[in-house]
Amino acid sequence: MEGSEEEGSDSLGITSSATMEDSELELEVEKQWRLYEAYNELHSLAQEFETPFEAPAVLVVGHQTDGKSALVEALMGFQFNHVGGGTKTRRPITLHMKYNPLCTLPLCRLVSDSDSTLADEKSLQQIQAYIEAENMRLERDPCQFSTKEIIIKVEYKYCPNLTIIDTPGLIAPAPGRKNRALQSQARAVESLVRAKMQHKEFIILCLEDCSDWSNATTRRVVMQVCPFLILFVF
Repeated sequence: MEGSEEEGSDSLGITSSATMEDSELELEVEKQWRLYEAYNELHSLAQEFETPFEAPAVLVVGHQTDGKSALVEALMGFQFNHVGGGTKTRRPITLHMKYNPLCTLPLCRLVSDSDSTLADEKSLQQIQAYIEAENMRLERDPCQFSTKEIIIKVEYKYCPNLTIIDTPGLIAPAPGRKNRALQSQARAVESLVRAKMQHKEFIILCLEDCSDWSNATTRRVVMQVCPFLILFVF
């Protein structure tokens, strides 16, 4: 009998502990959700009263084909650029995302290159076509890359209030005289990305497909800007 009572007591103790943990988890989730909703409300009020309110900015850095654009699109919840092998981003792409519960489909506006105060509503297909046309134009250009950002404003019910900047992929060219052209491009891209990383208000999200992070080639680039990696997420 005593053994049964002890077992029953232990069982009740485990059940009570599990119930308390579940309750604490639910409270934490609810707390985070309320905080997120408060942030969205503050963001909306700032826009309504035309008061500056800077959303956090994430700068995505990595080598070609390491999945930068795919990650950005996963965060957004839809595809805005063509992903896959090779060079897919020849200009930095800045995405100003805004949470809007009324937008069941992404509402995209492309900011004019000549006048940043103008932003025309575009379909996803038109955005993709514009990015592809710019990539093709720059591919024929001697520099092949541009520091001028493509700026897109996005409203969507699944978007956080966040700014994401997708940078051109870093290039790791083979050594040798015959690879001079690619080596020149690699220097140009690295210079562009390093300039972007100089902005102290950015959180730098660094991607690299490797088995040993201590030998990662992207790490060399980012440590030139921030030796202690205090602004970076890997």
